[in-house]
Amino acid sequence: MFTYILRRLGQSAIVLLIIIVLTFSLPYFQPHGILAPAYAVLQNHASALNVHVWAEQHGLTQSYFVRLLKYIDQLVLHFNLGHSYKQSLSVSSIIGLYVPRTLWLALSALIFTILIAIPLGILQASRRNTVVDYTATGTAFVLYATPAFLLCMLAIDAFGFHWPHLPISPPSGVAPWAIFTSPKAFILPVGCLTLLSVAGMSRFMRGTVLEVLVQDYIRTARAKGCGSRRVLWRHAFRNALGPIVTILGLSIPGLISGALIIEDVFNYSGLGVQTINAALTFDVPTVLGITILVAVFTLLGNLIADVALGLIDPRIRIQGAK
Repeated sequence: MFTYILRRLGQSAIVLLIIIVLTFSLPYFQPHGILAPAYAVLQNHASALNVHVWAEQHGLTQSYFVRLLKYIDQLVLHFNLGHSYKQSLSVSSIIGLYVPRTLWLALSALIFTILIAIPLGILQASRRNTVVDYTATGTAFVLYATPAFLLCMLAIDAFGFHWPHLPISPPSGVAPWAIFTSPKAFILPVGCLTLLSVAGMSRFMRGTVLEVLVQDYIRTARAKGCGSRRVLWRHAFRNALGPIVTILGLSIPGLISGALIIEDVFNYSGLGVQTINAALTFDVPTVLGITILVAVFTLLGNLIADVALGLIDPRIRIQGAK
């Protein structure tokens, strides 16, 4: 198992290095290229001379490879995400203010997604082609096809201005524990993010369980006299967990990216709002830092899913060792 984890860590490190190089290179393709932050900061004073002086002061006149090596050095060896020209703060301090709020929002939605989607998918599989299955499937399709912003606006109209009069915006500020001190204010944003995730997860769980139920060992268990409930929970559910664990691991970055729209609609001061503001003001270091952070969360979720799969099914790590 230790070798299996080390191999996955090595693969994640290579992928992260590739993401860092690609992310660092993207600003070169925007208007004004790598000098875009100079024009954004100087604005009306952005003459050719002022732009050149500002770029030279911040090291933007150096060659691509020199800047790339410096960026990788400060990021990998010193955990330094750079400095925001617009906010005159380190990117790490900016992200540190908003990440906890977004993480609590995404984590809460993930917990509710697991508690709702997995039992719902199993229920649909056990009662396929019934009224329960058709109703849940139709609801899932509607939720899956509904844009996130539209679902949020409908929730605000239904519950913010009518009964039961829930708060339409969480508390202002960046206190990371606001979700615990004012839980009622987070019902709508967490609920919308959960519904968007439940739709796809329940459908996937249903399909996975149905695929397991037609396997030979399930028919053997039934032939030996196992009841339907025992077959469903002891045999089918356990063997269907593998793909679900993978989806759950990969859903972590999806929840964080989905929170971007949720935060914007509900005016929630999280990482999503900060990302939009940084993009609109050409705050390139902040955008790069947030992008790399989301990439790290993606790789971390994938790593957790791989390790969990190795624990659930030893055949995976044994096959990978060959």
